[in-house]
Amino acid sequence: MRTLDTKQQVLLVGHEMLLTEGLRAITTTEVARRAKISKKTLYRHFPNKEALLEAILVSFFEAQLAQWDAILEQPAPAMDRILSSLEFVSEFMPQIQHQLIDQVDGVSPQLWTTIDALRTRRLAKLKALMEEVQADGLLRVDVDPQHWILLLIGAIHSAITPQQLLRTGIPLTKLIATVKLIYFDGLLTEKGRRHIAAKEHAS
Repeated sequence: MRTLDTKQQVLLVGHEMLLTEGLRAITTTEVARRAKISKKTLYRHFPNKEALLEAILVSFFEAQLAQWDAILEQPAPAMDRILSSLEFVSEFMPQIQHQLIDQVDGVSPQLWTTIDALRTRRLAKLKALMEEVQADGLLRVDVDPQHWILLLIGAIHSAITPQQLLRTGIPLTKLIATVKLIYFDGLLTEKGRRHIAAKEHAS
């Protein structure tokens, strides 16, 4: 079996265990057994359990975020891509991330930094889209897109984290809705509001 096939098989086993049994169930011994490889072969690709967990989480989130990448890159107006991105985040984060927040925090808290970098990379892509939407007159032009991105990412980093959500007990869906209200809805021009209202009416 080729190296790539073996590694992919391990990751697929990890994804299945992550969804069905949780992060705590993932051990090098059990993953090797289910992937039908020796632990020696497993360690050839993942030198320790921490490296295995990180690879499984990163590949799992990247697979889930591929849909967001498709939204960001689709040949649609910039405003529609921003709206679709916000809709995706509001659906994706409660369904996927909330399942893993307490697991990551309890098993390997440092992995959240890696996961957070994946979503931050996508959020940064919204800056160019915001500039396009401003040029179309749908968003206020007195707000610097770079400042907007920095504030948005900062709000997400400080509020939508495992520690904050577990400590406050605030539902993730409500928190995301509030972030959208403050950091997007308040930027809409009258033309932008009409654009969104027309889209909602059409759907």
